[in-house]
Amino acid sequence: MSDLRAADARARERALEVGRSFIVQAPAGAGKTELLVRRFLALLATVAEPESILAITFTRKAAAEMRDRVLGALAAVHAPDPARPLHERTLELARAALEADRARGWNLLGQPGRLRIQTIDALNLGLARRLPLLSGLGAGLGVEEDARDLYRR
Repeated sequence: MSDLRAADARARERALEVGRSFIVQAPAGAGKTELLVRRFLALLATVAEPESILAITFTRKAAAEMRDRVLGALAAVHAPDPARPLHERTLELARAALEADRARGWNLLGQPGRLRIQTIDALNLGLARRLPLLSGLGAGLGVEEDARDLYRR
């Protein structure tokens, strides 16, 4: 293994240390989403409730992909998909997450809505809806799909 690859592997493992914060910066195709999925799985093995973990993305597509990958990794522990083989480290973290799931009675595969993987807009909308008086916005909130008119105003 080259020095660069070894350094990359060490950095990826440090990112899985759930007591630490980190920033991921890499070009497209470098494995950022896979690293974040692994981090999410590592966190699942340590928390009392899965809702205490929040993964935020910018797009719905990214949130859906991350959710699919987390659930796919959990499902692959018992039923591997030969068309989508997973890295052994991902499976190891998924096994630990499923052990926590079983021990704490979460049933994540049956109740995937307990995984908080959402867009920044969805997070803000949820906060504003929970605190309508404090937000000053009242009811009737929603995510604007085409904000050009709002930007013009």
